[in-house]
Amino acid sequence: MTKPPVWLDTNILVEIDKGKAPLFESEIANLQRDGHEVLITKNVEHEFLHGPKFSAQDTARAQGVLDRLKVKVDTMANRVPMQQVQAWRNEAINHGLSIPDADVIAHIRASAQARGIRNPIFYTRDAGGTLGAMRRRGVLAVEFKVQAPRPAVHVSMPKPPTPPRPGFVRARLNTAKFALKEGIKGAFSPEGLASLIPDVVLAIADRVAAKEAIKNIQKKFLKEGFGKGVAAGVMGWTDDEVRLNLKNRVTPFRVQGMEDPAGFLTGTYILQLAEACENYAVDVGFQWSRAKTLAWKKDMAVKGMSLLANYNYHYPDNPDLLFEYDFIDKLAWVLRSTTDAIVEPAIRFS
Repeated sequence: MTKPPVWLDTNILVEIDKGKAPLFESEIANLQRDGHEVLITKNVEHEFLHGPKFSAQDTARAQGVLDRLKVKVDTMANRVPMQQVQAWRNEAINHGLSIPDADVIAHIRASAQARGIRNPIFYTRDAGGTLGAMRRRGVLAVEFKVQAPRPAVHVSMPKPPTPPRPGFVRARLNTAKFALKEGIKGAFSPEGLASLIPDVVLAIADRVAAKEAIKNIQKKFLKEGFGKGVAAGVMGWTDDEVRLNLKNRVTPFRVQGMEDPAGFLTGTYILQLAEACENYAVDVGFQWSRAKTLAWKKDMAVKGMSLLANYNYHYPDNPDLLFEYDFIDKLAWVLRSTTDAIVEPAIRFS
């Protein structure tokens, strides 16, 4: 199956040209090796080659960057009536995008329509409100972020510090980025999992039956939280979108049947434990997924959308739906065989 193309913004090319982002070139090459055609619109080409105060020498150097990257100029937008492209451009401007951004978005929409592609992926260095405005205009804009590879760490994971009460959940969630320095196993070490158990639960955790129930609750919600975090990273969510939309989603319905046989764990205790574990695992999954290559994320997104279609879930016309909890919840569910295989071996109890 032919993989869909992706589009690049001018700001990515500018950073490469200035030598500020050497890893960007390898990431673009990874996308191409993985079968994605990497494109720029005519607007991006003109802006990059003929920037303000550009000399002929500057233009020649910029052209050399495009040649080296093997990025192609997209002409498929010409197959869509100019009146339609202009209407999309005006719509984008009216919704807060700059004229250059509106031009690019309109031409990508046109090219995607000509190719029969829904939710075309557009990589940009923009973030925040601009990213959201682009997404609302029919283009799946994703912040182009590449993290430098981390050296392997072989020391043992120190036990996370015990934070003060109340507010232990938020404090422990801040350990997610630190824990991932040692990989998935470091994030789900016995010490780390023990730190997620509220004191009220620990007080009765020496009971054998309750202890087994606690492990079952932790395992279930660590897996589900990790899957949602991975799905959010795959779809290019931001930290704020994760914080505001994916956290604190545990309901009484989701913990039904997880009580211990002797009834030591009350419903309140179970909810508190489940929420702490899921919130933490969301952060771990998101940070882990976000650090993966763009090609890997693209493949996971394509796989997930295909699986969703098999279950008659379709998100064809409104890109905003791709940035809501309901979509990520379903995407995580269809990708669970992949994410469970990653996280299950890492969950280790003492």
